[in-house]
Amino acid sequence: MVRCLNYENSIKNFEVDQVAIKKTVLILTGIFPPQFAPRMGYLSKYLGDNGWKGIAISHATTHAENTFDFLAGYIPCKKIYVSGKKSLIEKILSRFFSDATVSWELNKKMKDHITEIFSKEQIDIILCSTTRSLFPLNIAYKTAKSYGIPWIADLRDIYEQNPIKGSLQRTIKEKIGTLIRNYILRNANAITTVSKTHVKILNRYGLKAYCIYNGADRDMFIASKYHNLDKFRIVYTGTFARRKSGRDISPLFSALQQLHDNNDIDFNNCRIQFYSDAKSQKIAHDLKNSFCVPDCVDCFDLVPATEVPNVLYESSILLLLLGKGSAGVMTTKFFEYLAAGRPILCIWSDRGEVEEIINNSCAGVAAKTENDIKAFVKLKYEEWLKTGYTNADTDQNYAGEFSREHNAKQFVEVFENVLKHGDS
Repeated sequence: MVRCLNYENSIKNFEVDQVAIKKTVLILTGIFPPQFAPRMGYLSKYLGDNGWKGIAISHATTHAENTFDFLAGYIPCKKIYVSGKKSLIEKILSRFFSDATVSWELNKKMKDHITEIFSKEQIDIILCSTTRSLFPLNIAYKTAKSYGIPWIADLRDIYEQNPIKGSLQRTIKEKIGTLIRNYILRNANAITTVSKTHVKILNRYGLKAYCIYNGADRDMFIASKYHNLDKFRIVYTGTFARRKSGRDISPLFSALQQLHDNNDIDFNNCRIQFYSDAKSQKIAHDLKNSFCVPDCVDCFDLVPATEVPNVLYESSILLLLLGKGSAGVMTTKFFEYLAAGRPILCIWSDRGEVEEIINNSCAGVAAKTENDIKAFVKLKYEEWLKTGYTNADTDQNYAGEFSREHNAKQFVEVFENVLKHGDS
């Protein structure tokens, strides 16, 4: 059965005693602000409001953009610096074992920092949040066992979500990784993940999991309506270069070319704008020359997270990309699009949660065919021609449930339930 924490029930059943001494959660993760990791970054922002303190330990990545520097400092975080060099044995193992993609040096240093923290702090619970690898699930499990405290596993990504399968070697690696992951998760006091689809997948392995969606920080977003624009703008923020994600912008270009050929839109007053990484920009540049849209495509670098709202407000349509067959991919981008209140065009529909939320919020359309794309773009283009703006009429009361403040309350509810009952 899918378990998705309900906001109203959370508020009724959970009250923070402001007088009580704050409990402490130790967050173990592979990445933490100022680098990427908004899920844990926003949790740290709102922990104090919910009667908790936090301490984090994370790998200090050197390649990531500091796009979330504004989330650094809400809780202390020990960053682990490693050489990045691997022994021959590590390189061989990493080809078949997901956990081995992280160096032994990083594992050892994280364990040393954990020992140091436990010698100085009273830790009540461990929260281990993973992204694309299993790191540091095994460390969290062993630490919790050693110190006799409960631990929670939070999974942003799971192997099963990818619509495109990789090579035989990667398939073997993921199969082994799934077996290791499930073994470790059976020892967790609670499991949380980002979608009901992920919950269902984990349930198949006999794992009880809870859905805590990502969200938007309502401190940053004010829903935009009746915003006049000098151009009809289709805007995308984020990357789409990872082949396994299955994200593809060519259906949009094909639909736009057909609309142009039928004189339904005029490229002279249209802009298709991508705020992306270098690899994604190259894909957009290469593809636009295959269609009749080269003069209206703009590519920009990724912007800091604090500047994203202004980029979204300057759009007529916000483009959301999902690979066909993707399972339970509920990105931060999606919830920020909802909070911005601009019309959303999703390519392609996941025939699941994303489509359900778009429909329930009246935020736009989750396209199943190229005709869906053409119809929606034409509708919004004609609206823009008549009024100078486009509206989504998004139900902000419904969309407001997907907030970072809400996420933090849900996490704290899980913490309290685990401490009270031994599991959630």
